[in-house]
Amino acid sequence: MAMAMRPVPPGDDRKVIEVPHVRQCYSWDCGLACVSMVLQHYDIPSKEVYTKDLDAQQCGESVWTIDLACIAARNAIPHRLCTITLGANAEHASKSFYSGFTRDEKRVNKLFEEAATQGVQVEQRSVALEEVVNHLSTGCLAVVLIDWRYLECMWCPPNMGRCCLWCMDIGHSGYQGHFIVVCGYNRTKQHIFYKNPNTSDSLCCCQFESFEKARKSHGTDEDILFLYKTERPSASH
Repeated sequence: MAMAMRPVPPGDDRKVIEVPHVRQCYSWDCGLACVSMVLQHYDIPSKEVYTKDLDAQQCGESVWTIDLACIAARNAIPHRLCTITLGANAEHASKSFYSGFTRDEKRVNKLFEEAATQGVQVEQRSVALEEVVNHLSTGCLAVVLIDWRYLECMWCPPNMGRCCLWCMDIGHSGYQGHFIVVCGYNRTKQHIFYKNPNTSDSLCCCQFESFEKARKSHGTDEDILFLYKTERPSASH
């Protein structure tokens, strides 16, 4: 069933933000690749994302959304991380995707606890699809954590598989987290445009319904990192 949206403002039916494509190098660095795309979009050098920024986070190959927010803050990008869970959600400890949960829990919880003092903007709340679209309409990007099993690209060849992910275990039935850069929409057709760091294609497209199912799947905590061109607006609840 198509999702209900508010009346479309004149001239605000469709938008695509141009974003340089960065392809991930490994099975675990999709988030770093997404941040690299954002930095390049804002004409900020991205060479240190995989070196100094990664070293500063001390996260190894387990990159969480809060790590990406910290990198945004370190590079002076106005941002806001929205999530329904402040810290590492203990409910995910049993998921095979979070095999290193015990190792990560203390580090991630500390990052959330110290976020304000480190200039990292965090809000505990769910985000409506309309807010995502309105954010994009201003020409600003968002990095979104999704469950790849539910994000179906309409433009990629069928033989590339759902969400075009080659680094994931296609035979695995459990939650599979993946970061994407959301960069546009078409309200009339109810499409979301995004950059997938695990494909060489420049742009992917999915239905609103697929996007919502993927980003709200249990395991994502509905993490979404809003990036701004200037100082972010006051929190909206």
